[in-house]
Amino acid sequence: MGIIEPMNDEVNKWLKPERKGRPPYFKHRAAVLALSQRQTPITGTDNFLNEVLHRLDFDWLKAKDAGRSSPSKQNWRWKRHLETAPHNPSPEVTLERAIVRAMGENWSNQMPTASGVMGPRADQRSSVDLVERKSSTSYSLVELKAGSDTPLYAAVECVRYGLLLLWSKQWQKDLGYDANLQPVLSATKVRLAVLAPESYYAGLELGQLASALNTSLRAFGSSRNMELSFGFEVFPFPIHAATEPAKIKRCMEERREIWRGS
Repeated sequence: MGIIEPMNDEVNKWLKPERKGRPPYFKHRAAVLALSQRQTPITGTDNFLNEVLHRLDFDWLKAKDAGRSSPSKQNWRWKRHLETAPHNPSPEVTLERAIVRAMGENWSNQMPTASGVMGPRADQRSSVDLVERKSSTSYSLVELKAGSDTPLYAAVECVRYGLLLLWSKQWQKDLGYDANLQPVLSATKVRLAVLAPESYYAGLELGQLASALNTSLRAFGSSRNMELSFGFEVFPFPIHAATEPAKIKRCMEERREIWRGS
């Protein structure tokens, strides 16, 4: 078992989505619609974040004691994937690579986060779509969406990467990581963001979710010497992989938060 299934369990305990379809229940459209229409406050976010971190500790130490943990040296490495991917022509993958080409050396993509941590074959696909290096200690981890999944599911993915980064910093020596080779581990300020076209959020109101996550992440990070924040972001105008680089660059520089968390 990797880190994804246990975190999904904690999300279901936190948000208590209706048990429609197959688990994880929060992944379905019905869950994000219900959350958008929710009138009662979202509570328990602090506990959710703590439980995820505790579960990471417990499961990893168990895997380590059993000799299963073999963290990949590629986790958190800085690498820019610029080539086209004919085997994976999804709009998100092609746009992601076009963005990195247009934005230059301070943008990376497909950054592994937990490959091998819970076992040699575990979490090989747990990778951050886009990473922006603002300074040697300030980064943005971006979950890029063109139409797949839902904003709720994307937010959970993004928060997972943020918690994994904080956790990896805490255990980097035991995991065999080196901040000189994996510079994102030097981060003390991290912005977590879901980035998508405006149409991706159509008909939804997720300000309460954005606020709950942002507030709790700030407190959670502060107690662990990291400044964490979260937001849903939107492109100011439509772009795709074939858009000229200058226009992609302007679009990324002008992206904005769609619901401002407290």
